[in-house]
Amino acid sequence: MQDSELVKLAQKDDEQAFCALIQKYEKRIYNIAFKFMRNEYDAQDAAQDAIIKMFTNIRKFSFQSAFTTWMYRVTANTCLDLLRKKNPSADIEEFERLAVSPEGNPAADTINRELGNAIKDAIRLLPEKYIPIIVLKDMDGMKYEEIAEIMNISVGTVKSRISRAREKLRTILISQNIL
Repeated sequence: MQDSELVKLAQKDDEQAFCALIQKYEKRIYNIAFKFMRNEYDAQDAAQDAIIKMFTNIRKFSFQSAFTTWMYRVTANTCLDLLRKKNPSADIEEFERLAVSPEGNPAADTINRELGNAIKDAIRLLPEKYIPIIVLKDMDGMKYEEIAEIMNISVGTVKSRISRAREKLRTILISQNIL
């Protein structure tokens, strides 16, 4: 059954249809939450909270976007709310770039970890409005249009925030003699 059919049934209080939607997307919901929360337990809590919000608000879904876009928006906003409550100054605890070099070179791996930690620290210094944009674009590889729809802002605002966030990151990294 297609998402739109399941949503219509769920809007008519068909719990099995809602469960079918969640089963279809539960891993994606968790993965979104994990990218924001950066640890398993908080991601599980955030995913559960997001699912409860989706269940509570499924009747408000108006089919102006894909269900997956709405699902992503609900999950991302839930995560941001939880992060603000948890610790307003640490919106994302980690921005991992701990890739192992293809050659298995320990020196290169160390440099990658140090750079990853520097970027993680720099992201913590960004204004809150830039963090989800960076996560959606640079970690999830989403298109500007998708981010605009999820964040409920214009494509121009997405582009300018990404540009400003990257410039601020660059400035921070230069000031710390990282770049």
